[in-house]
Amino acid sequence: MGTKVSVKWDKQMYRDVEVDMSAPLELFKTQLWTLTGVSPDRQTLMVKGKKLRDDTGWGSVTVKPNTMVLMMGTTGELISEPAEKIVFAEDLDQDDPDALNQLVVKRGLQNFGNLCYVNSTVQCLNQIDELQPVLDQLKSSSSENNHPVQLAKALNSLLTSLDPSIPAPASGKPLALFNVLKTINPVFAEQNQMGMNKQQDAEECWSLILSQLASALQNRGGGENPVDQMFGISMKETSTNQESTDEVITVTTKHRLLRCHIGNKTSHLFEGLKESLEEDVERNSEVLGRDATFKQISKIEKLPGYLAVQMVRFRWKAAESVKAKILKSISFPFTLDVLDLCSEDLQAKLKVRRNEEIKKHDEAVARAQSQVDADEARTPEPEKPKDADETMDKASSSAADASANDGEATAESPVKIITSETGVYELVGVLTHQGRIAESGHYVSWCKDKDGSWWQFDDEKVYQRTEEDIRKLTGGGDWHMAYMLLYKARNSYD
Repeated sequence: MGTKVSVKWDKQMYRDVEVDMSAPLELFKTQLWTLTGVSPDRQTLMVKGKKLRDDTGWGSVTVKPNTMVLMMGTTGELISEPAEKIVFAEDLDQDDPDALNQLVVKRGLQNFGNLCYVNSTVQCLNQIDELQPVLDQLKSSSSENNHPVQLAKALNSLLTSLDPSIPAPASGKPLALFNVLKTINPVFAEQNQMGMNKQQDAEECWSLILSQLASALQNRGGGENPVDQMFGISMKETSTNQESTDEVITVTTKHRLLRCHIGNKTSHLFEGLKESLEEDVERNSEVLGRDATFKQISKIEKLPGYLAVQMVRFRWKAAESVKAKILKSISFPFTLDVLDLCSEDLQAKLKVRRNEEIKKHDEAVARAQSQVDADEARTPEPEKPKDADETMDKASSSAADASANDGEATAESPVKIITSETGVYELVGVLTHQGRIAESGHYVSWCKDKDGSWWQFDDEKVYQRTEEDIRKLTGGGDWHMAYMLLYKARNSYD
């Protein structure tokens, strides 16, 4: 049971608001968003004059029943179309390649009939910074032509076509990749009565691509498979017999995504993740000599550089013979902290790194403030003109440094892949589904650029979006709703 507190916002008072002290602060902010309409990024929370921080959560304050929480913040504007309409390359003069290359900011993918699930998957995978360098190495070093290698090379070629700095058509063509997919798994080759490709599940496409890439990259260069470095999750599963608690079975399992179960009381991603890691399962009992119910609790022992999460929105309806969709609204954070989902050993390692980063951040802030104070106290001196030779030397030195650091990975050296050192992740991609059943509807991807801007990839159409637009993808109606989430490890507090 949670603790019930009172929340004061402006002139409003909300009493008996339940707080789960073990959950991230983001969950409580989401509850307040529902009550007040103030989005989490606009909320400032204080308890007894002390500001609550997302990284420390409730651990920094003492909360008792009926504790007063003061909330400050204003509601945001309703979602609207972008102020500036994106200019599509296909609308430009095709005889002017300079105009084409300058104005194409992002590239979409053509849909040759119900291939939106492929296109949205590829656009999300394009968020993985290390993926294409890894595939480039494979392309240059492998002479094999089996299905996994074919898929890897087709994906690499498609990702290359999405690079706006390379002269190419305005939209990429996924046909080569699709042809390999349907050769590997005939399900993707199924057609409807009109002879068109059938709609398929984007998660199944995602998982098939990763498994084939892992096969193509195994035993190359030694060390852990690059796909498992990017996405691999190790779990310790402990199952206890509910009828004979002395029977405990412990195994280690490996996965490439987490699943968020959606139950009657689930309203936030973190709740669904916890539910999926604690469940009752039926399995054979050696003690009882028959099947029995085991309580299975899973803890993460190894985290990946990129964390993929599937919202389990589709369930089989036998009466209609369809995979029906759960439309319930499930909020998700832009910053996901999975510390509480990890084993005690992993938690201890993550906390050490977190403390180091917090200390480093606080020291940097203190140095910056000292510099500001010193600058304000100092009488400014007139700036001296720079010597031309000195300027040239610095420019040459910078260019040399850039050249030395560019392309860190070579055919001989493995690509350096980000690891999770703190258990904190930043949202970089959302794959959504619009529709009521899995066999129909439409898939779209929403991806975050390095400059923090968000882009919607609707096949060949590309739109710039805002964080508010992304917050509207929680579900609850017939609008686009999150089906898969892609998070990238954040190891710094800068």
